[in-house]
Amino acid sequence: MTDQKKIVLFDIDYTVFNMKLFGDTKLQTYEVYEEVHEVLEQLKEVADLGIFSQGEVAFQNRKLSETHIETYFLQKHVHIVLNKADEMEFVMKKYLGMGKMFFVDDRLPMLQLAKEHHPEVITIWIKRGRFAEEQEPIDFEADATVYNLREIIPIIKNA
Repeated sequence: MTDQKKIVLFDIDYTVFNMKLFGDTKLQTYEVYEEVHEVLEQLKEVADLGIFSQGEVAFQNRKLSETHIETYFLQKHVHIVLNKADEMEFVMKKYLGMGKMFFVDDRLPMLQLAKEHHPEVITIWIKRGRFAEEQEPIDFEADATVYNLREIIPIIKNA
């Protein structure tokens, strides 16, 4: 393992936040997937954690606070934007040369776009949720594909 700084950016919906349950309960149940707290607890020991997600800022922040995960993320690495594709270049270029960079998302095209702007970023596709399930093949393959966030722990720790 290297002593190089590691930064992990997570998308929120379907990556850490259970949007299916939220929808099924008519937007009443704010819950992360069952492994999220355990994974974030382990990863915070080896990396700086952040968010790169799209949506209405107050609503996305509420998801983080209602599920008690906001304290895992360093504020300087929290990027909640209205349109992630529009902000991808700005956010990814901010991290060039800052250490080992990881980006975890359920949308394969977002990972592809991240790689275009930051070729060294390690892209991790969490293959769950409606976007991952409906994803048609594209001319891009993430550096890693996982089905549960526990699977990212060795990827990040051993990078």
